[in-house]
Amino acid sequence: MGLLSSLLRHSPVAVAAAAALWMPPSTAATFANLYTVTVTPDAAAADQRVAAEQAAMARLLIRITGSRNAPLEPALQPLIASPRPFLSSYGDDRQGRALVGFSRGQVERTLTELGQPVWGAERPLTLLWIAVDDGVGGRALLGAGEVAEFGTPATPQMTELLRVVREDIVAAADERGLPIAWPLLDLQDRDAVTFIDVSGGFEDRIVAASVRYRADAVLIGEVRPGTFGNEVEWLFVHGVERQALPIAGVRDGIDVAADRYAADLATVGGASVALLSVHNVLTPADYGRVVSYLERQSVLERVDVESFGNGTLQLRVAARGDARVLERVLALGGVLRPAAQSSSSGGMVFEVVPDGGSP
Repeated sequence: MGLLSSLLRHSPVAVAAAAALWMPPSTAATFANLYTVTVTPDAAAADQRVAAEQAAMARLLIRITGSRNAPLEPALQPLIASPRPFLSSYGDDRQGRALVGFSRGQVERTLTELGQPVWGAERPLTLLWIAVDDGVGGRALLGAGEVAEFGTPATPQMTELLRVVREDIVAAADERGLPIAWPLLDLQDRDAVTFIDVSGGFEDRIVAASVRYRADAVLIGEVRPGTFGNEVEWLFVHGVERQALPIAGVRDGIDVAADRYAADLATVGGASVALLSVHNVLTPADYGRVVSYLERQSVLERVDVESFGNGTLQLRVAARGDARVLERVLALGGVLRPAAQSSSSGGMVFEVVPDGGSP
């Protein structure tokens, strides 16, 4: 039985609340098509489909476990060698690449049985501020749309450099299953942040300008040509945490962010029962947002309503991971946040974030 059906049986105001359920989704960053992987078939392989399926499984395991070393894990080698039992679809895109879909349920059950971590589709959103210096006077910021140019117009070499950097970052984020966003670089951004701010790592100005995007973290990078290819000076800003990579590759910043998130959010082991109290459920709109949000969380395998009244919703859930992981995951979407008050039942306590408010 779904959570909505359960709520309708428990609350006299639930019928009114149901009308409020059909609202725009929250700002939670969910990686779309997490279990569908795109790979380029190996032309030298004796069986290109088998090779593509194996390569796709190896990449999927990196996404789902959160570990770059997942394909080297002995316990996971059988999944890579024989991925077909886990397949849900196989096709080709217009570029001739293989699109390999996997069954979420089968993969997650197997990883749990093997004692491997599972990282769900609800993931932090990372905002990228990237300054590109071509080494001969050309400077630009990468944004969501057109490139904002600084100084002389972009040369063909600079245009190609920008294309390569953007494609490398997007490819790395896709491999790790990491939702990313780019600044609009509109008048508001240009008034707040300059090329020098990004290239110089003036994080205070950048973080202040990033608030409008409601991202969970900011990744700042300056790209310039190096002796052995493009080099990047990265700074990862996540709450009060700062992690710098003075000389790194283009994809290294993405890997640092993904590694950090996975350490916080990936779960190990089966589901355990936890008690949740959600306060400040004061209106039908609040009620609908909480219901809709909890039903979408992959970390929750079962949700049962214990009671609802006086603005407090009491739930018993079967959740993967310990209480710290659950708290971090549920706080990602901008719908719930940990509450200061404790629960008399010893469970976890959240409160509803005002619609349009800050998480």
